[in-house]
Amino acid sequence: MPQKSNNGDKDSDARLDVVIKLLAAILTRDLEKGEAIIKLDKMAVSREMIADAVGVTMHNVAQVLYAAGRRAEGKVQKRAKRNRNQAEGEQL
Repeated sequence: MPQKSNNGDKDSDARLDVVIKLLAAILTRDLEKGEAIIKLDKMAVSREMIADAVGVTMHNVAQVLYAAGRRAEGKVQKRAKRNRNQAEGEQL
């Protein structure tokens, strides 16, 4: 098997990074920044690439993802509480 040089690997990696950034920009161009960040995160794009594609800092990406997680936790807790209340009502 032929050995690849480190320089070739770096060049390939750089080209793949450019392709990923372009695809991310195309996929999120019609979305608000927060929605774009969440969508790219679900696609397992690195936070650094998300920040570059959306045009924000990595800190901002982290804040948006944290807030989205907190909202999701709240929805799960509300759903669980509603289900408990329904179950208690059916038992009576």
